[in-house]
Order: sequence, then C-alpha cells, then structure tokens
Amino acid sequence: MAFRITSGSLAMGLLVAATAGCFSSVDLGPRAPLLAPDVEVVVGLPVSIAWGGPVELRRIQRRTSDSLLAATGGSAVIAEELGAGEAGAGLAPALRALGEDASRALTLALSVRIGGRREPGVSPIPGFLVGSLAIIDYRVHVEVRSAATGETVGSVDTIASGRANDPEVGPRGERRAAMQAIDEALRKTIRAFAPRLARAGRPFDVAEDSAGPAASLTERLSRLAELYPELSVDEMEALALSTDSLLVLEPGPLRALGLLRGDLLWVPRGAASSARAALARAVSRGAPPTIEVDRQGQHYLLAVLAPDGATAGQR
Repeated sequence: MAFRITSGSLAMGLLVAATAGCFSSVDLGPRAPLLAPDVEVVVGLPVSIAWGGPVELRRIQRRTSDSLLAATGGSAVIAEELGAGEAGAGLAPALRALGEDASRALTLALSVRIGGRREPGVSPIPGFLVGSLAIIDYRVHVEVRSAATGETVGSVDTIASGRANDPEVGPRGERRAAMQAIDEALRKTIRAFAPRLARAGRPFDVAEDSAGPAASLTERLSRLAELYPELSVDEMEALALSTDSLLVLEPGPLRALGLLRGDLLWVPRGAASSARAALARAVSRGAPPTIEVDRQGQHYLLAVLAPDGATAGQR
C-alpha cells in the first residue's frame, strides 16, 4: 500500500492510495476538520449511475445504502428514507422527523461513471495468439456537504476495474468491481470526514422487502429477486409469504439478542421508511427497539428490559 500527501489551493490535503486494484483520492476542504468532531450521522443521497436502467439503479442503490450503514456502524440515514424534495431545503425537516439534527449531519452524493479499455490477453502456450480482454473502470465520486448549510466540505474519488458485463455482486453476495469501488469510496469518506463513526465491519446483514405486505406475492418475489440475486428461492419465498419485512442473513451483534440467520423480523420504524435503517441506527446507539421474530413457525418478541440487556419470550 502506497500513500502520497500533497496540498492544493482549495484543499487541506490530498490522500492518494493504490490498494488491491482500487485507486482513491480524498480532498479535504478547510471546513472538514472543524465539522468532523460533531458529526453524529451521515445522509446518503440518491445514487447516480451511468449505465443500465431502473432495475440496475435500484439494486446499486440498495447495496450502496447497505455499505453506508456498514461503514458507519448504523449511524446513517439512507436514500430510501428521503422523499422527493428532501435533498435540499426539505432535508432538515426530514432529519428532524427521524430524530436527527441537520447541524450534526453530512450528506453524501455519490455518482458512478464507467470507462472502457482493452488489455492484451496472455496465452499459457508460447507461440499461440490470443485476443484482448475488455476491462471496465468504475469511477466513483462522492460529494460531501454540510446537511445544515449545503456547503461543500470535500470529496472522494475511487476507481476499481473489472471485466465487462460483470455484475456488481456474485452468486454468494461477494462484491465485484462496481461495489468494490463504492465500498472503498464510502469507507474513505467516513474515515476522512466523520472518523468518530468509522467502523471496521458490517454491523449485521439483512434483506429488506420494501414492497410491503399489501403487495401481491408475485410483486414481492419479483422485487426480492431483483434486489438480492444471491438469495435462495426458499429464502425469497419465506420473506415474500410473511408479513415481516426483514430476513436475517448475518446476525452480527444481533446474535446477542438471540437472532439467527434465516429469522424473519418485524421492527417498529416510527417515521423511518426503512426498517433495516431504523434498526441499524438503534443498534448503533445501544438501544435496539422491540423486535418481533418468526422462526420455523414460532413467533417471538424481543424486548429490551434494561440498558444492558434484552429478553426473548415465545408468544
């Protein structure tokens, strides 16, 4: 890993890193170090991508929001929680409705662009000619602003490369080039602009059915297959047939509450429109809400009885 630090007229520092196929630069504006100690939450604005259509955009947006929750340990408001017009003057009221203070928040506007190139192929047999390989460079730009004033406080740029037509996630949910670039960009952004929120790993991993119980089974299955291609048919059917909105994929710290992979969850979310974001914020602040769990035909209620403990009872 190599680092180079330089200075510029509009930035306090430029950090350049080349790691594992990713190149990143962090541009810190003069106000960034002054705001960083007070940042309590970051707000992910809707993502912009330069390829695909609505399906690809929804899938990239869902993965990006999950990555933001992971990078902050849950101290984030995700784009799916913001309505039309709430990215500008309406942002502060929207944050207040969620119990957040705009003066202690940063917004992240992320865009992903692509560029193509060809690399010569290599033959394992000397003397044989092989063709060239198409390579796609995914270029992620994150614009960081104060949620209260809209002032730009810096930016992050990251590039990662992959093969043409490679999906952003593999069959087991592994990150491919597009998501590797997004993940790296968000990690660098949080470490640079909100270091108090930086976390080393994902707090927990869930699949969320955003279609809602009022949607038809076909609609719910179609949306889950679109957003989570790595889920098994049984997992998608279990979530689509239930009245719950979350399926546990990796319980992480929720294991201490008795949750296991495959559990179906219903979480009160108040003003939040995303159950997984509401749960992540509560867990990040040490106050998990009441959680209803369905497991193998049994229904459980997890309720916090004290600041340092919870209990589970079959209902």
